[in-house]
Amino acid sequence: MLTKKELESTNLFKIIGILESNGYKPEGFRYKKDVTFKEIGIEEETEKDKTFALYVDILVNSYPPSLNDLHPNCFFEVPLIEQVYNNTKNQVEISSINNLFIPTREIIIAMKIHSLPTRGNVHHKMVKDLCDLYGLLWYSEESLKEIIRETSKFLEGKSLILLKNKVDPKLMKECEVILGEPKGSINTVLNELYSHN
Repeated sequence: MLTKKELESTNLFKIIGILESNGYKPEGFRYKKDVTFKEIGIEEETEKDKTFALYVDILVNSYPPSLNDLHPNCFFEVPLIEQVYNNTKNQVEISSINNLFIPTREIIIAMKIHSLPTRGNVHHKMVKDLCDLYGLLWYSEESLKEIIRETSKFLEGKSLILLKNKVDPKLMKECEVILGEPKGSINTVLNELYSHN
């Protein structure tokens, strides 16, 4: 386990230092900065002084509770992140930016499957997760069966059962309306996902 001094010298805390020096402040499990429209080049008199919130979520594979006094509650623990950094096969490079990549579709799907059941009563987050999950599964160059087969490598024990217990017909219907998808389309895709449990 890293000591506090060792942890403070990691890239994680260097990034936090950059965020804080640029005006971001901890808010719950993320960092937030209020940005004026003028800062992004909008000079219209009625808009330039208005602000919008810009959030940055910091994902870590784990964070020892004993070190919470350094930066309490500022991280999302996502163990799958480790598989992204430890294996280039789980990375999709962004060609326009050097040394930057995102997780593969399958890992993002697994993250959504794991996160949706943990949302508690935060309805809009569940809606977002389900919309994302459906889009990632259905709108892919790979077949649905192939995507599900590859995703299953990153799923833990009861994750699909937890998802199934959390997603009800009302939530599916709401997401279908938002996405403009036919009635029953999300249920069809999820049933295909559940059948690979």
